[in-house]
Formats: sequence, structure tokens, C-alpha cells
Amino acid sequence: MTEEKKEKKSLNPVADRVEKRTKEISVKSEKLVSEGLNFLENFILKLLEVRPREYKPREFRRKDSGDKK
Repeated sequence: MTEEKKEKKSLNPVADRVEKRTKEISVKSEKLVSEGLNFLENFILKLLEVRPREYKPREFRRKDSGDKK
């Protein structure tokens, strides 16, 4: 009932609705960005846990199909 009184006393109800919607979108956006950053953090940590295979230098052979370099 308090919200109804505030809406009735408001001088610009359109601006109030825009402000309310902007706050809702802001909260949803913040949550989305936070979850995205958490996902990236977990992904990077999992990548760091993986041990790369031992590096073995390879000999590069020229292709026989016309490459003369």
C-alpha cells in the first residue's frame, strides 16, 4: 500500500517506471557479468590444472608437391 501512495504522489510516473526498469536491468546485468566472470575463472583454473604433454622438437619436412622452399 505504501508503493501505491508513492505512485499516486509521484510528479512523473513515467520517469519512475523508467527508473524502476533500469534498476531491474542493472541488477540482471550485474548478475550475468558476475556469473560470466566466475565461469571464466573456473575455466582458467581448470586449464592450469592440466599438465601439457612433454615437448618434443619435430623435424619439418618439405612437401614433395611443388613446394621448393
